[in-house]
Amino acid sequence: MSALLLDQARYLDVQGGRIAYYESGSGPHTIVWVHGLPLDSRSWSAQQSFFDSRARNVFLDLRGYGASDKLPADCDSITSLYVDDLAALIEHLGLDNPLVVGFASAGHVALRLAAQHPALVGKLAVLNGSPKFRRSDDWPYGFDEESIALFTNAAENGIEDLTDMVIDPAVVLTDVEAERGAELREQWQDMSYNAGVDTLLGFFNNISLDDDRHLLPDIKAPTLLITSTLGQEVPSGVSLYMRNRIPHARLSEVPGADHFLFATRPELVNHLLASFLHA
Repeated sequence: MSALLLDQARYLDVQGGRIAYYESGSGPHTIVWVHGLPLDSRSWSAQQSFFDSRARNVFLDLRGYGASDKLPADCDSITSLYVDDLAALIEHLGLDNPLVVGFASAGHVALRLAAQHPALVGKLAVLNGSPKFRRSDDWPYGFDEESIALFTNAAENGIEDLTDMVIDPAVVLTDVEAERGAELREQWQDMSYNAGVDTLLGFFNNISLDDDRHLLPDIKAPTLLITSTLGQEVPSGVSLYMRNRIPHARLSEVPGADHFLFATRPELVNHLLASFLHA
């Protein structure tokens, strides 16, 4: 297994741009990995190391991240763009019933993909994802307007300040020692800087406005919802809500884990995914 490098990306031309992807490993199963904010495919290093001997792995850099092109300036729905890109990649590679794994904002993308393109998804795994990221009168989870403003105001000072908000170890990495939290932040900081302000604001000003709750009953693929008990961005109640509305869903809660549980609890997360893959 060799670590993913941006200069080793493969590319696919899509509507209005080009997306980057990476392939590694081999086996009877295929897994498509889609990173969340503010990361790129390199953040899946613990999963690549574990699954390369067990499956064919495909990693996608969403537009704006990693080696993919930046977001189009006139994009009305970034989630729809990401869903189209992901669908195009699965079709281009001729993937047969892959397990699609999405983390956080990419979990949101994966949920919509599974609902709108059921033939492209064999199984679905969502790590701290949500159909709706903003609070409302009928939705007590996620960001309120004041919280969103903290991020958009930080963006006015540049990507450094916005990154400090998004991957503050004291907020999103409370489940690891300070030294490990600083190490992860240092690794992910470059990914966030590479993405830039406009890409990250694509979540706060666009994706976070989505409400996909009505799509959940349309997801027919067997679904694994993995949630952490300490996460503030996507509280565990969100996954329970989805568990009760996605027809073939199961829920696994990781006690004592914070938002980025795939990196802070990789052994357990990998075990849960492997068990689901072979079920």
